[in-house]
Amino acid sequence: MQRFFATYRRMIFVLSLSLICFFGGLGEFAYGESVEDLKLQMKIMQDQMMQMQKNMQALQNRINQLETAPPAPQFAAKPVPEVPALTAEEVKALRSLKDLGNVWSKYNMRLYGRVKVDFNYDTAEFKKYNDFVGAVAQESDYKNDSTDFNPRDTRIGFEASHKRDDWLAKARIETDFYGDNNGNNLIPRMRLGYIDVGYEKTHTSMVVGQDWIPVSQLNPSTIDFGILTAAGNLWWRVPQATVRQELGDFQVLASVMKHRRTSTENEDRMPWLLGRIQYSNDILGKGGLVAFGGGYRHADYGQNTSNNTDRWLVCGELKYVTGPLTFKGELWTGEGIGRNFLRYDLDMTQDGGPAAAYGGWADLTYAVNDKTTMTAGYGFDNPNNGDIGDLTDTNDRRFTRNEQYFINTWYSLSKPLKVGAEYIYIETERHQQIHTGNRFTVSMKYLF
Repeated sequence: MQRFFATYRRMIFVLSLSLICFFGGLGEFAYGESVEDLKLQMKIMQDQMMQMQKNMQALQNRINQLETAPPAPQFAAKPVPEVPALTAEEVKALRSLKDLGNVWSKYNMRLYGRVKVDFNYDTAEFKKYNDFVGAVAQESDYKNDSTDFNPRDTRIGFEASHKRDDWLAKARIETDFYGDNNGNNLIPRMRLGYIDVGYEKTHTSMVVGQDWIPVSQLNPSTIDFGILTAAGNLWWRVPQATVRQELGDFQVLASVMKHRRTSTENEDRMPWLLGRIQYSNDILGKGGLVAFGGGYRHADYGQNTSNNTDRWLVCGELKYVTGPLTFKGELWTGEGIGRNFLRYDLDMTQDGGPAAAYGGWADLTYAVNDKTTMTAGYGFDNPNNGDIGDLTDTNDRRFTRNEQYFINTWYSLSKPLKVGAEYIYIETERHQQIHTGNRFTVSMKYLF
């Protein structure tokens, strides 16, 4: 209301001022103009005065209405709710989230893993290998059937990478739950932990840390975690420094590799010196390759007065893909090939010399459709009988020959969820003694 009256007063003032100016101007005009011009100006002024009088009357009527109208209801303003102050812990958490966002924007990061549960039924004892098959036990009562509900092949991994100019650096950590445990308290262990540095201009890269062994890189497609352990497949994850060079369809590498020291008494010095050359081309199918590798080491695992010995390895790999079929296989031979290739207690003779052996494996996978695959394979490890000795001890890891046959299938219920089934037949020879066993497995796996 007050705003309205103020506006009204301003309008009266403006009108009065306009009239004074107008009449003053009219006096000047009349002084120098004709009678006809004066009459015209008077007529215009009369019309303007009548219009202003109508406007003033309308304003007065509106004022009278507002003065007689009942007062408008007053609405109380709602108080603004008070926002509680953040605690020191909340402020710290928000800052941590901000810092985390900065880190994720600075580096390329990926979290991955899987949950896998195996349900196994065994018709014999498989000793010295936790939750996966190796060699059949040599006791006379080895035919002891049992079941095993095993979730230990569950894995968690993390990768981070950062590119600057032509350099690309990547770090990777991966764990599973194989290792020492007490009851159901399964302890995570480090599978992989390495830094990979690459220079794009020269197609050169270097891996430093624990990674898969740089030779005999292929693995069979078994559901069993052991992937033909002690049956022809050389594999393990070992600390190393490996340099790779890409040369068109070829890749060459050089590596030094050695298990970490577990006892300060071990006179275990020289690492494995390894080399490998690989050829990949479309004639071998998508992901196909052929490779040859080898290694040398002059060392021993003994303590105090151990004698170093020459160890060597030669190996070949082949992967061929055509349509729905994928064939993979490896062959190898050498002396003193032991724990760095997951052949524990098979590398040395009883008198301390290197034990000779040869072995290999092959499998064939058929992709039935987008959801179903089927694989069949075979592997064998054949140490020199004379080097192994009479086997009078009770070490179940030592044998003169060990073979595994397997067949399995995977079916995808959805993209990340698979169910599988596998049958493995194991035959372990210790000179004239032959023991056999079977493993039946049903598995479920969720990948993320």
